[in-house]
Amino acid sequence: MRYIEEEGKTVEEALEKALRKAGIERSEARFEIINEGFSDEPARIRLYLDDEDFDIIEGVIKEFFDKLGVKVEVEIEPRKRRKYYVNIHTRGYDSVFIGKRGKNLNALDHLINLLVKRKKNGLIVDLDVSGYKKRHKEFLINKAKAIARRVKETGMEMRFDPLEPDERKLVRDILRRDKKIRVYQVGRGDNVVLVIAPRKG
Repeated sequence: MRYIEEEGKTVEEALEKALRKAGIERSEARFEIINEGFSDEPARIRLYLDDEDFDIIEGVIKEFFDKLGVKVEVEIEPRKRRKYYVNIHTRGYDSVFIGKRGKNLNALDHLINLLVKRKKNGLIVDLDVSGYKKRHKEFLINKAKAIARRVKETGMEMRFDPLEPDERKLVRDILRRDKKIRVYQVGRGDNVVLVIAPRKG
């Protein structure tokens, strides 16, 4: 049986966190209270998840890689209703499946999602290989913030390296919160580049 454990100041807070993470309604929830949250210890609950989704995702991925002659370890985390972050580890083939700037991984993600949906329509998989996407996302966020600081210090605009559409959206979303700069793009198609500039006035 798969489950999520969450902590909070109260049992209700811990349960709400777990429900949001699992993307299910309270009426559907099966959970147990591990700690009531008395004295100085936080409340802790265990929310049980639908095994069927996990079994389908894991089965599709292992069958796919078995046909390639590659053994994989599969880690599955619920993100929101019917969407799962799936991180796989291969033995010596991680760089091959990631590819240059994650292009092979993006193609693999698309293919695995097609196979999963054949088994159960509505399931969405965010496929990763050895945490590449998480590391790359953190790198982009840190780089965007560093460029923004530099722009504010110098008062001069700077260009970001070429990015994929989802990467551009991530950078825009992060920098949108900073009212001292503005972000716009130049170019078309594969040549689109984000420009970070100081906001005047």
